[in-house]
Amino acid sequence: MASPDLFQRILEGDEIALRDAFRRYGAAAGELARRIAGPERADEIVEEAFLLIWTEPDRWASAALDVHVLRIVRDLALAVRRRGVTPELAALDLEPFPINPDSTLPDLIDGLDHDELQRAILRLPGDQGRQLEDAWFESMRSDDDSLNAAVGALVDSIQSGRLSRQAL
Repeated sequence: MASPDLFQRILEGDEIALRDAFRRYGAAAGELARRIAGPERADEIVEEAFLLIWTEPDRWASAALDVHVLRIVRDLALAVRRRGVTPELAALDLEPFPINPDSTLPDLIDGLDHDELQRAILRLPGDQGRQLEDAWFESMRSDDDSLNAAVGALVDSIQSGRLSRQAL
């Protein structure tokens, strides 16, 4: 089931859709929370993210549900780690963000092979791979120009065929 379908069902109050969303995105969300905030708080962070989506889906989610889940988890985990607060308190300071879905793009989680992505990032020139990782997991270590250059290099490598699944 596509992300837009899950989102629509959550908007309609379908509890099964929330369960399906958790089954689909919960593992990736949990891994992200563990890497940022540590294993002792990861489950609470993921739970809080899905609670936000369930209680206020029109504010916290969109048809790009996969992106929203990961973004909320990342923001909560960073707040928990940096400020030492509970996920519930961290959620009070979060601001929703709009993402307009693009139906021509595949669902982010479905298409993501973490090992392939890691190998691709390691092949970026200079320290661009480290900048990408730092920007994602630490949020503040990379300036926007450096991050844009690193992302651009990765996209160019894939689009030009220099970097392909076979090369990884």
